[in-house]
Order: sequence, then structure tokens, then C-alpha cells
Amino acid sequence: MLEVACGLRPSHAYLSEVLQFIHTHPFQRNCSHHKMLAEVLLSVLFLIVCVYFLDAKPKNLPPGLWGLPVVGYIFSTLPFPEQIKNLQRRFGDIASWRIGSRITILISDFAAIKSALGHPNLATRADFFSFNIFSHFENMGILSSNGPQWQHARRFALHHLKDFGMGKTSLEDTIIPEVNQLINEISKQEGEPMEISNALNVSILNVIWKLVADRRYNINDEEILTFQKMIFEDFENAQGPVMLLDYFPWLFHILPSWVINKVMGVNITEYNRNTLNDFHKQIVEEHKKSRIPHNPRDYIDAYLDKEEEEKHNPNSSFKFELFDLLITMGDLFVAGSETTSSTFRWMIALMAVNPDVQTKVQAEIDAAVPRDRIPNLNDRKNLQYLEAMLNEVHRHASFTPLGIPHMVSEDTDLEGYVLPKGSIVMANTSNCHFNPRYWKYPKTFYPEHFIDEKGKCMNKKEGFLPFSIGRRVCLGETLARTELFLFTSAVLQQFTIKSPPGEKIVAETDPSKLIFNHVKPYKVVFERRTQTI
Repeated sequence: MLEVACGLRPSHAYLSEVLQFIHTHPFQRNCSHHKMLAEVLLSVLFLIVCVYFLDAKPKNLPPGLWGLPVVGYIFSTLPFPEQIKNLQRRFGDIASWRIGSRITILISDFAAIKSALGHPNLATRADFFSFNIFSHFENMGILSSNGPQWQHARRFALHHLKDFGMGKTSLEDTIIPEVNQLINEISKQEGEPMEISNALNVSILNVIWKLVADRRYNINDEEILTFQKMIFEDFENAQGPVMLLDYFPWLFHILPSWVINKVMGVNITEYNRNTLNDFHKQIVEEHKKSRIPHNPRDYIDAYLDKEEEEKHNPNSSFKFELFDLLITMGDLFVAGSETTSSTFRWMIALMAVNPDVQTKVQAEIDAAVPRDRIPNLNDRKNLQYLEAMLNEVHRHASFTPLGIPHMVSEDTDLEGYVLPKGSIVMANTSNCHFNPRYWKYPKTFYPEHFIDEKGKCMNKKEGFLPFSIGRRVCLGETLARTELFLFTSAVLQQFTIKSPPGEKIVAETDPSKLIFNHVKPYKVVFERRTQTI
């Protein structure tokens, strides 16, 4: 080997020995190893660079929680409502929180919420799985549709529901029989501890049924009880594990079907949706056979008239078709029943917890309404404290504490920040409703929050947005307010609401519900005041 090292020409024997040396010497093996290691490191570096640029935090994003790629910031031991409060406390009234690959913007200031939800770029409904499953992931209906389809659907619904009484005193003729039905059901258990039974849900649903399909159900009708049960199940499922698919939509394509169905309850939601659609379709077919064209009895008839008209309009941007009608019917029943029923349950609990307020409301009713009848809409102007009490119920309950999520359709400036296209916007209405900036006694049930210096009730007030605000404001606000006024005034005229003997109920949010503020389950006693009718 010395000759080789000195540069002398080797013999064949020496050449064979050299080749074997090169082949077997550790240096050669180390070179291959180092080369492979370098390739791996370069690949990792390339991946890191890609992730960095793809996962880069957008410029001028509101301060908040960013977290890791793919999963975002999801690691916390706090309950969800506490996480929201903590986010606002740490980062202010406009904060960001990335969950999965989606950026959520939480807005907690009333003025900023008003500005944001009034912006056309924020009128889009969030493309959540838990929303779109009800419309079969089509841009139809009212609640989850967007663009021209939503604009036409909302405008059409508002116009024709008003034609059939929504927002008018004529609706009283529809609501009063339901009020009497509820009072009769309560009377069967007066003086005994009781829950607010399905009678309330059916009574509220019947009002919607009258407007939409011109039909009514008895309290114990199996069809309507099944219908109501499905709506309740859908509300429950929407607040469960299925929410993961809203923020991690790719999970739907990789999780086993038993997880999607058994854990997330997607199969139950699909079953309820399909069953209700079939039921609605049957009702529509009955209307087709019995209706008189251009002489509508209800929303379905009006829609069918418009559908016939639009068949001859090739330039129409609104899809008037059976499927859209079925989705819209589902939207109206879901949005117009459980929310009002839940708010009424809050009112009952709050009256039992605040007997001094209840007594003051009853004194006002007794002074304004003759003993031989229940209150009607003409009495409304004389029941200002009752109206203020109902507003305080809305404030205290904050049934949709984060509103209904919106989505940013284009990069949008807000209060010096940039809200990126595709980000989710949530209005922290609960923070507004309990903020001392707007309320004298934010944690106290105090109807005087809504009484002005002239003793009149204020329905619009800074910091108050129970029906949202802006372009997506609840189209059923006037209906809900009318129902709550008539049901509440009649029940409080007839009964005094008390906690059961030896018990003390609380009017607090059920912590097991993540999205909607349902009151904790309770029983109360309805004690007859005076037989007035």
C-alpha cells in the first residue's frame, strides 16, 4: 500500500488489494451515510419552510391564539364558555383564535359588532358542517344560504309571512288559542311541582304551523310530539362532537363511519332531516291538490304561486323549487320554535327566583287588564314594565351567547385589523349583555335597565342584541316578541310562580350546553291567583 500512497504504479496484485480496501474501508460507508443524512435534513428543512409559509400568521390579524399547524390552538382544560371569557380578557374586544385550520374572530364590543355585522363582506353564513347538513350541503333555504339566493329567500319570507300576520295584530287570533291551551295544561297540575311540559313547545310550534301550512295540532298529537322531539335532538346534536367537523372538515373523510355516526350523531341528524323533509313534502303535495292559485292561505301556497311564475322567467337568480321550499320550512320551524320556548322557560325560572319583580308585573297587569279576559296586544302600551322584564329575560338568558357564526367573504378592515377571507366571525353578545359599560347592575335581574325617564320600555339599547344585528338580524324578531308577550302576560295574570316547598331553584345556564344557553332543568309550582276566565 506504500507504493499506492506514494503515487507509484501498482501491479495487478496491488490494484486488487486497493479496490478491496476502498470497498471495505469505513470512509466509503460514512460518505453514503452522510449523503443520506443530508438528503433527509434537506427534505425536513424544505418541509419546515413550506409549513412556515403556508402556516404564516396573516398580517394585521387581531391578537389572539395561533397554535400549531393543522390543529391550531385547542389545548385547554377550561370549559368552552370560560375559554371565550379568557380570550376577551387577555386580548381585548377584538381577538383571534385559530382552531384547526380556521381562524375565528371574536368581537366583544357592541359598536364593533354593529359595524362588523353591518358590513356586506360579513353577511355570509359560516360554511359549517353542522349548518349545511340540514340543507344537504346545497345553497338553499334561509339559515345557511348565501349570496343572491339568501337575499331573495329572506326577502320573500319576510314579505309573505307579514301577509299572513307576522308583526300584525291579526296574528293575535292565531296565538290566543295556543295561550289558552297552555293555561289549561298548566291548570291540570296547578299547586304541584311541575316542569314546563311539551305543551309549551307544541303551542309555540302551532303558531309557526299556522303561518307556514295553515294547520294546528292538539297538545298530545303523536305527530307533532315526534316533530318537536326531532327538533330538540337536532339542537342537542349541534352542540356535541359534530362541532369538530366544523373546524376540522377533513376529519369527515378519514374517521371511521362508526365514529361519525355513533360518536358525532350524524346518522341521527340525517335521519331527522330526511324524516322531516318527507313529512314537509307530504304537506306540500296536499297543498298542490287543494290550493286556489293566487289566493294563498299560507306560506306554502304563496311559494307555489311564485314557483309557477318563475318557471317562465329564465333570468331568475332565485331557485324556486320543491327542495328549496322543504329546506326553508325546516329553517322556519327550527328557528321559530326552540328559541322562543327556551326563552319562555328562562322567564318562568327568573320569576320564581325574583318574586318582587313578578309581583310588580302582576300589579301592572291587574291595573291594565279587566278581570274577565286575558291580555291582548291592545294592552301592550299599558304593560311597559312587563315588556321591560321580557327584555331583561333576553339579556339575562343570552340564548345565543356567541350569535350565529358569520364568515368573511373578502379580506376586510375592522378597527385597524384585517379580517382574512374565510375566517369565522362570532359576536360575543353575552359579553355585551353583562358588561358594566352598558348596564347598571349587569349580574342582577333588573327590568329597570330598559325603562326610560318617562317610564316607557326601550327595546333598542346600546349593548343589547338578543336577535343579532345587521344584515342577518333575526327575521322572526317581531313574531317572537309577540308570542312572548301574550304567553307571559296571560300566565302571570293567572298564576303566581314559586319554587317547590323546601327547594330553591336557580336560573342559571345549563353547563352541558356549549352553543346555546338553555336554563338548568327545574320544577316550579303554579299557584292560581284568581279565576279570571
